[in-house]
Amino acid sequence: MAIWYLNMLQEDEQGMKQFDHLLHQYWSDDKSKKAEVYVTDQGYGCRYYEDHMWKKDIVYKNHSESYAESAAENYVLGILEL
Repeated sequence: MAIWYLNMLQEDEQGMKQFDHLLHQYWSDDKSKKAEVYVTDQGYGCRYYEDHMWKKDIVYKNHSESYAESAAENYVLGILEL
């Protein structure tokens, strides 16, 4: 169990290096889901959380900031399933 947790922390730290600048944050009404939109050197991306735990990072290469914002909003509304 401790090794799994350590691996998850290492993945999270590596993911954090990928995202440079926070632009927007979105939350579900019950605060169980959160999405953050970032700008990276590869394009815009989102960091997704569920129940206050990091779930996944996605970089949307060759897409606009509004595309990433829509993905974040769709996630917290329950439209986008990860």
